[in-house]
Amino acid sequence: MEHNKEKKLRYVRSGNEWFDARRFKGKWDDMKYFNDKEAILLNLEEKTEKELLKKLGRKSKPQIIIVDGVDGVGKSTIVENIIKRLKEKDDLKIIFNKFKRRRNDDKRFEEPSKEYEWLFRKQVVEEINRRIVEFTDEDIIILDKSPYCEYFYQKTKSFDRGYITPYGNHKMEKEIFKYKDIIDNAIIIFLENKECWNNYIGRETKKSNEGHKTSYETLNEEEYMDMVKMFKEHQNIYENKGKYKRIKIKNDDKSWKKVYKRVKKIIGKIK
Repeated sequence: MEHNKEKKLRYVRSGNEWFDARRFKGKWDDMKYFNDKEAILLNLEEKTEKELLKKLGRKSKPQIIIVDGVDGVGKSTIVENIIKRLKEKDDLKIIFNKFKRRRNDDKRFEEPSKEYEWLFRKQVVEEINRRIVEFTDEDIIILDKSPYCEYFYQKTKSFDRGYITPYGNHKMEKEIFKYKDIIDNAIIIFLENKECWNNYIGRETKKSNEGHKTSYETLNEEEYMDMVKMFKEHQNIYENKGKYKRIKIKNDDKSWKKVYKRVKKIIGKIK
């Protein structure tokens, strides 16, 4: 994909900060290659960040906000309201990419198969990862889906239905964790909603009645609640607890304000 063809430079991590490897002396904990847009999203050492901002022609770095949670929890509604408030009240430039891989994009994916299901799911995650790194001069990059959601799905009993081989799973996980170092520097809001099952089955039933073909089989209630459990049990995958918040919401027109206030509070601490 185009964003991966840009020149990548070597960065090293010491502690929780990333440095331009060309000017780092001493022992480092990790080493990776990033292009400029990927690198600016990392938790950079001050001098490295200033030089990269100058190179990109920016005054400040963009902040990623990922609103995470199971299908049906209410992410889309929350995100729409937060974007509106951040634009109108805070005068911030927002990008909300919606890149998505659908089964009907490729004939190989139209029906789940052992040969191609891993590739379809890998490409689903690739499109979510594109949402992170495709931006221009925006202040905020917001996502209503985390690349890690596929990792949470993997933990459910109903995940592969016999379609995913161990090697396919390995290839998927490589893509899932491709931007872990960037996600560790993002604001993560994990939503919970007691009505999520009713929201999910209502939406899926409506789609089915209208003749829409979904990318995944509709889960029954037991399978769905297993997914809810796996999402909750594996939230420790997000390691930066200072920029992470779990928030309970309802099907109302007020919950988004709670999320917005939390986002603003975290942004305030960063600045």
